[in-house]
Amino acid sequence: MTGDTRGCVKIWNYDTESQASYGIASKVKFIARKRWLVAVSDDCVVHIYKYEKELEKVTTFKAHDCDNPRISLDVHPTQPYVLSGCFGQIKLWDWNQDWNCIQTFEEHSDDIRELKFNLEDTNSFASASYDDTVKVWSLDSLKSKYTLSGHLGTVYCLDFFTRDGQQYLISGSFDGTAKIWDLHKKECVHTLEHECHVYPVFAHPSLPVLITATSNGAVRVWSSTNFR
Repeated sequence: MTGDTRGCVKIWNYDTESQASYGIASKVKFIARKRWLVAVSDDCVVHIYKYEKELEKVTTFKAHDCDNPRISLDVHPTQPYVLSGCFGQIKLWDWNQDWNCIQTFEEHSDDIRELKFNLEDTNSFASASYDDTVKVWSLDSLKSKYTLSGHLGTVYCLDFFTRDGQQYLISGSFDGTAKIWDLHKKECVHTLEHECHVYPVFAHPSLPVLITATSNGAVRVWSSTNFR
């Protein structure tokens, strides 16, 4: 599934190479175990749809009291939770409680660019922000666990990965770098240099591979063992 800045969502079948297009929102995520998709539009309205055959609306609600095209989403891997971020505010929604907001996190001083649940520690998540920082949070605390500082520009993206039995985080920034963070030491241990903005980063779930992409259209594949 893909979403774009015009609000066009496309669902692709990679076996038949077919697609279906819908005018919904720019940010979309699957909730696979419910056969739902969650989408958020630039007016901070969240839309939930069933996608078994044709899209069927489940519910719609206003997530944040602002209109901002820079909105972020993530879906918890096991719990009935969805995170949404708009400006400096992050909200945790529980669909088993009729999509009530059960927690609000407010420490960032600027837009939230990406939210990511930690698959190894599902009670925690990380946020990347226009305020040049990454924060790591616990679901049961309003205060962040710690802040990762070191980027010289907007932190646009992040992902968790494991190396030698220890957990790390990769973050990509407008400063032309992707940084590797040791989450035990809470410090940057390596910097991957790029020639321009780093937009998405991705850690392969089973292979020792990291992927970065930049604003000039280049995609790089890195080893998470030696970071070459």
